[in-house]
Amino acid sequence: MPKTQSADKAQRAGEGKIATLLMAPTVIVMTVVGLYPLLHSLYLSLTNYNPTYGDAKEFIGLANYVYAFEDGQFWHSILITLIFTAASVSISLVLAVLLSLLFNLRFPGFMILRTVILIPMLITPVAVGITWRIMMMPDLGVLNYLMGLIGIPPALWAGSSSTALLSVILVDVWQWTPFMFLIIYAGISSLPKTPFEAAAIDGASPWRMFVSLTLPMLKPVIVIATLLRIVDAFRTYDTIYTITRGGPDFATDVVSVYLQRVNFRFFDLGYGSALSWLTLIIVLVVVLLFVRLTGFMKLVADKENR
Repeated sequence: MPKTQSADKAQRAGEGKIATLLMAPTVIVMTVVGLYPLLHSLYLSLTNYNPTYGDAKEFIGLANYVYAFEDGQFWHSILITLIFTAASVSISLVLAVLLSLLFNLRFPGFMILRTVILIPMLITPVAVGITWRIMMMPDLGVLNYLMGLIGIPPALWAGSSSTALLSVILVDVWQWTPFMFLIIYAGISSLPKTPFEAAAIDGASPWRMFVSLTLPMLKPVIVIATLLRIVDAFRTYDTIYTITRGGPDFATDVVSVYLQRVNFRFFDLGYGSALSWLTLIIVLVVVLLFVRLTGFMKLVADKENR
């Protein structure tokens, strides 16, 4: 082997060792901070640990998981979470696409309006919850006042079990539609102009161009934005807890609120850990189904092969 090749090989090996050494502290910290709590929670899920009874942990195997499958309140919270996630993400997606198409026209003043639209996602969830809770007060809330101006009778909003879930979905859509809008608008802005110009010359209508050109080319962006929102909506806690505490009558008792109650009100950390692992598995199943149904991996593969 020539000396130059040997020197290059030795140099690359040295660079690889340096890169490994530089990454080692980060890998160690992430392992300690992330992996250890995960494994510890798995261990706790196999015990009956409750700190109010002392530090003793009795190993009970899969008893917590068996009990979880018989826990009707847990599965009720899973159902509420799935409804909340599906409704919130679907409405946000439709609004984000419509807003992106509108702002892509670049009408006068769109820069200022685009900035205003992004404000809700910059507000902390607790502040959003407090603000909307005041706005939805039956007697003094501004929403009922505005509805009264146009002759609509007042609603109980978060105070009624029949409208509470719709109310928190409304708040979630208001806060996180800007997030999806930001991603989808960036995708629309980066689409090539040539296919649209050719379609316009051929006499294609705006709707036909949207269905045949915009949506197919925008599909990878839409899938990624929707996937991120599904995961985020599934773990929503702050806003819902601030507005309804999971009520009334458990109408908004999403899984994150139920887990908070089990872990930090009843301090049943063993059972709460088991529920957390079951929730993680359910989220993974939902994500995998979404990835499978949308052909996400095929989109990634096609993107890499270009």
